[in-house]
Amino acid sequence: MASTISRRTVLASAGPALAASSIGLAWGQGAAAGRPVTIGLITPSTGTFAFAGELIGQGAALAVAARGGQILGQPVRLITRDDEGRPAVGVRRVQEAAASDGMRFFLGAYSSAVGLAESEVAQREKLLQYAAGGSEDFTGSRCGRYTFQWSAHPYTAVRATLEHVRKAFPDKKKIYSLSADYVFGHALLKYTQVAAAELGFELVGNDNHPLGERQFTAYLTKVVTARPDILFLNTAGADAVTAIRQFSSFGAGSISVVGPWTLEVDQLPELAPEMRAGMILGQNYYPDIDTPANKEFVALYRERHRGLPGYAAAYGYDTVRSLLLAMDAAKSVEVGAVVQALETMRWDGVLGPMSVDPATHQTVRPYFVVRCKAAAEMKGAADFAEIVATSTQTQPAALNACKAMPAL
Repeated sequence: MASTISRRTVLASAGPALAASSIGLAWGQGAAAGRPVTIGLITPSTGTFAFAGELIGQGAALAVAARGGQILGQPVRLITRDDEGRPAVGVRRVQEAAASDGMRFFLGAYSSAVGLAESEVAQREKLLQYAAGGSEDFTGSRCGRYTFQWSAHPYTAVRATLEHVRKAFPDKKKIYSLSADYVFGHALLKYTQVAAAELGFELVGNDNHPLGERQFTAYLTKVVTARPDILFLNTAGADAVTAIRQFSSFGAGSISVVGPWTLEVDQLPELAPEMRAGMILGQNYYPDIDTPANKEFVALYRERHRGLPGYAAAYGYDTVRSLLLAMDAAKSVEVGAVVQALETMRWDGVLGPMSVDPATHQTVRPYFVVRCKAAAEMKGAADFAEIVATSTQTQPAALNACKAMPAL
């Protein structure tokens, strides 16, 4: 999509929506004739992933603003609901928004457990869900005609990351992994085992840790004792930050820290440069992506929010942008028509060339690998890393558990 309005116009129209509350957004009331097209942001604004809700809202608002708040002559309305990071709450919020606000499209699902529970409602009520959680079940055993997955498949993330390590460090062959003990970490561990075997790595050990772990010393002692070449972090967010900080005190510089889906640009400032230096990280999104759509997004975001966007904001922006492009392609805002458009269209997204696998509803998109810079290499405070590899390798069909998609 090429925006036909200036960035200043976009930001002027974005301001009122973003000012409604920290994540409370409303678009299009009293604008063009016709009933609003309501898109729900069912996101966490409290709980473990509270930081993500506002960021997703910021990105989504910019995507709507870039279209002048309308699609096919109808006003677009964004509504937000706090899922609190809990599946039961997320389900209730989706049901309420559909019943009371006429919501037919929604995103969010920063937690896989929440998103998978919401997916059941999406299939039953025929609501289009564009999810972001890291579980393979969205496009695997619990796939559905009304659920799409924007984030890369766990296989893609792990394979891309290990493939770069194999090329960049051919002598590093032994892996010890730490994995989050919930669906996200389980999926990454499963495909660590698969990709390691494919690429000739040896997985010498793994420990699962609970969500919210604050003391990794016992795990890391086992890692150092095992003498692997690579500490592979199948965990994310605050848990990953804690693990890396504590590992830095062990002085085990010969063990490379690698993470397939571990830290996004939002969390990198929480680590000192000496802790980040040399880390290899897989990224669903990185602000240096060289595409026209991403350059436009970054410019809009920086002018409105005075900083660089990360994964959460990019997810909000790109999914809403993609939904609006699908409505254009379908020449309709009806859910069934938009589902069919997404299944068949190809478009240039923030990430690059994008499409959807109609058999699974996994978005086929680039995945990025970055190398974190040492302090002396950084050209500015936010110059954390450089993109060193890009991959679009998808999960092998034989490993996918999605049965035939049902009719609409």
